[in-house]
Amino acid sequence: MSTNSPIIGLTSAEVEERKRQGLVNDIDLSSSRSLADIIKSNFLSVANVALLLIVAVLLILGKVPEALATGGVVVVNVFLGAFQEYRAKIKLDRIALLTRPKVRVIRDGQEIEIAQNEVVVGDAIVLQAGDQAVVDGRLVKDPRTDAPPKRVDMDESLLTGESDLIPKYPGDEILSGSFCVSGSGIFIAEKVGNEAFAQKLTVGARKYTVTLTPLQKQISILVRLLVVVALSIAALLWLQSAYTEKDFGTTVEDTAVTVSLIPQGLLLMITVSYALGALRIANKGALVQQSNAVESISHVDILCLDKTGTLTTNRILFHDIHPLGDHTRDELQRLLGDYIASVNKDNRTAEAIAEALAGTKYTYIQNIPFSSARKWSAASFDNEVYCGTYVLGASGMMFKEFAYQALEDELAKKGLRVLVFAHTDHIIRDVPDDREPELPPDLKPLCLVSLSDELRPNVNEVLSQFRQAGITLKLISGDNPTTVAALAYQAGFHSDEKAISGMELAQMGRSEFEQAVDENTIFGRITPQQKEAIVEVLRRKRHYVAMMGDGVNDVLSLKKAHVGIAMEDGSQATRSIADIILLGNKFEALPYAFMEGQRILNAMNDVTRLFLTRTFYTIFLIIIAGYIGVSEFPITPLHNFLLTSLPVGIPAFFLTVWARAGQPEDDLISNMTRFVLPAGLSFTFVATFIWVLYRTYGHADVETSRTALTTAGMIGGIWIIMLANQNGGYKIQWHDYRRLALAGVMLLIYVIIMLIGSLRNAFELTTLSLADLAIITLSVSAWAFILDAIWRYELIGRLLIPDYGKDSAPQIQLKVD
Repeated sequence: MSTNSPIIGLTSAEVEERKRQGLVNDIDLSSSRSLADIIKSNFLSVANVALLLIVAVLLILGKVPEALATGGVVVVNVFLGAFQEYRAKIKLDRIALLTRPKVRVIRDGQEIEIAQNEVVVGDAIVLQAGDQAVVDGRLVKDPRTDAPPKRVDMDESLLTGESDLIPKYPGDEILSGSFCVSGSGIFIAEKVGNEAFAQKLTVGARKYTVTLTPLQKQISILVRLLVVVALSIAALLWLQSAYTEKDFGTTVEDTAVTVSLIPQGLLLMITVSYALGALRIANKGALVQQSNAVESISHVDILCLDKTGTLTTNRILFHDIHPLGDHTRDELQRLLGDYIASVNKDNRTAEAIAEALAGTKYTYIQNIPFSSARKWSAASFDNEVYCGTYVLGASGMMFKEFAYQALEDELAKKGLRVLVFAHTDHIIRDVPDDREPELPPDLKPLCLVSLSDELRPNVNEVLSQFRQAGITLKLISGDNPTTVAALAYQAGFHSDEKAISGMELAQMGRSEFEQAVDENTIFGRITPQQKEAIVEVLRRKRHYVAMMGDGVNDVLSLKKAHVGIAMEDGSQATRSIADIILLGNKFEALPYAFMEGQRILNAMNDVTRLFLTRTFYTIFLIIIAGYIGVSEFPITPLHNFLLTSLPVGIPAFFLTVWARAGQPEDDLISNMTRFVLPAGLSFTFVATFIWVLYRTYGHADVETSRTALTTAGMIGGIWIIMLANQNGGYKIQWHDYRRLALAGVMLLIYVIIMLIGSLRNAFELTTLSLADLAIITLSVSAWAFILDAIWRYELIGRLLIPDYGKDSAPQIQLKVD
């Protein structure tokens, strides 16, 4: 480096002056919604507004208990939900602040790191492979070096959708949001804050917006349908009251029951569960950046990962030089050390060599930086010491036939990375802008360079945890497949798992490529485009794919995967598009994150069954009661409070906490068709039977009939708690002692209410005889055991489908194909 090079960059005084002028990249970096937004979104729903209006009317009418029963749960749920979500938001925001990428700038002649919202106009920003431009600017020649102007390849796909790399030279514009794929340079910030290209492009999306997960979207649609149904029933109730001169207060109570059937708390519970799940995952070392990632990771069945930073620590060590020609080991070490010292050390391989081999820096004529696509780098010299072009890279990409392949394979089988260092007298003077640079002719290999990776100490345990979660691993690397396979087997991959190289894949047609992706577990010498293609094939085959990467070469595949995962020390580009960032590069946090996602979604499936089954049978019961001309409403607000809280609301909380990990098998549609509708419809007949039995044939008074119906709903809800566990196959979970205890406690609370006169009267219940209790208990229990038998022995399938359950392997095989 020249000692009299001009200093580039602003002084501290110039920076302060520009901050005073407002020429600073002052943008809103918040990634979550404010407390006001949380409270507003939780309170302002159609159901909540309608219920609060009804509460106000009930209070005006002096019906305080009914008002509390109608609105109390809503208010408590909303406040608890908002509190939990805000608490999680505060902690997640603090963690996210620590992981925000820094920007390297030159100020006062020194290279320093600053936050991206501290960049000012005129800052000299250092750009290296993997860095994302945070402001607009113009590339300049680095005046600190005498080397020729450098080419920088930029990926603007996040801005334009085009994946072709754009070569940039001094004087060319650098757009915010683009990221550097290869090369390095300096650009001067020109447009910052809201004037930057990326900010203008996303002007409508800069404020945090809630992205609904698939489950939330399905629940939201269902809730809207139930809103329509509930409001329609409420409208009919008011029409009925107008024609029958029904008491105004009673009609308001009936309306309160109808509107409260909308399972608004279900959406709230899902939102809060995801927020708390993200917090638990963050506490284990994985930051969830996208709200839908908590749900998405629960569906993952294939994880694609590179060995660096996952099987191995994120450190590469120089191992040895293996001479191939007339040069001595000392000569080759000096030559390789000088080569690395003269070019940019913009990857871990170059850093490892530079750390082991000191060298002298020489000015090059042309430099081609390393690229994951071509897997080699080169530099041309023409001075008194070195003349010609030196190339360092993968032998398979540099030579069609490599004479020293046996030696390379021997080293690779030991788990070593192997590169070839070669020379030619040909000098590269110009690099094309419109295509990838080509290797110079007449390359002669000088030596093999071996480097070692260090396996993580707990890698076997982590891989075992992935298998426990039902997740298949695909190891995809740019290294020699023999090296990757050797390390994979040491780490705990099975020795019968197959490996294949990117060169072999490149020769295949589409069907062969897809078959190779299916059959192989270990992939070596893979280009970024091939990584993306592998992920795309897995997605086409209906797999839910997570992709893990840390380098700029992983960006394409991370974008293609359902879930993108990046290391905290990874490039800015990968972190900016990843759904999850592993804090402190803790690979061991990932299995927990997957299992936590599975646990949460399984919990939501259980909770959905409780909420919707109760909602559906109550709606059906109200419709049937109206159809058969029963003048009295079967349920009051106080009874509805009991049936909402004891068999649904309180158990839902515990079932969420107790849920287990495991691949979720049900979505909302499956829940509806396989559990909610069968259970809800069949229980409607039981509840109708009891209502009609007491009200019509038994000539019981309204209070006794309602008490009988509430008791039946309570016992039915207890049985639903025991049945609503898909992991048990929708069978009564006698072996689940926690569910048994929960159901017993809820039933005990109801029994206490019935036994204590003041409590019984407060909830508008009356005493029932032992004969009444026996009839109700036997009727509801018979219903539960019939459902259990239908699901346990698959009776519907056996009745409707001939030869159901018999061996039909050929048909199954055809179906799979």
